[in-house]
Amino acid sequence: MTKKMLIGFVILVFCLPLVCGFGSTPKTDSSSSSSAQYKHLIDNFEDGDLEAAPEWFKFDAAKIKVEKNSTRKDGDAAVVEAVGAYSINVTGNTTKWYVGGMGTMLGIDASKYRSIEMDVYGNGPDSGKIKVEVYDDDNGNNDIEVGSNWVPKYDDLMYFEINVNWKGWKHVSIPFDQLTISNPGKGNGTFDPSTAGGSGGLVKVQMIFVSNTETGKINFNIDNLELGI
Repeated sequence: MTKKMLIGFVILVFCLPLVCGFGSTPKTDSSSSSSAQYKHLIDNFEDGDLEAAPEWFKFDAAKIKVEKNSTRKDGDAAVVEAVGAYSINVTGNTTKWYVGGMGTMLGIDASKYRSIEMDVYGNGPDSGKIKVEVYDDDNGNNDIEVGSNWVPKYDDLMYFEINVNWKGWKHVSIPFDQLTISNPGKGNGTFDPSTAGGSGGLVKVQMIFVSNTETGKINFNIDNLELGI
């Protein structure tokens, strides 16, 4: 092998992987604000799938679907940048305030987190209300036993209500210490989503959707549902 051929061979061996992309710095997914601000992403809906990773269950008259955010560019500039390509749109009509809801099972140790975080797109003063509910396991059996009214019998159900009365994107932060207990006397009365002692920790997150008026409708979007530190 001549000297020129040897030099050409060495250049080819070292440069070909870079040309093909094998030696380049891997790309990272920056579609969610969780990578920068928060530690546990529940869902940013970027996969367009409500039935896996995580699986969401829906109930009653709420119409929930994944939509592109391309037409929703107003609101807080930082949130507009964080929402990514997709969010869920929630609509529905009611004659008795309540419309419906959705939820997902988690079963995680959330004791190191301090808040629930989410980005919400409102369509004005009468967009509707979101009642965020969280269930922790107090009797240490990794389950939430409910009565005929769907209220936990031995574990805490805590909630926080968001009145979506704005236009455009807005970030909503719900500190755990601002949660209100919905079923006093059933659990230990404290939101303590730890998996210590066989507990299921934060077992379930649920969102209930309600109209601002008794006979009315709801219309808003939700994105980047996370647990904050």
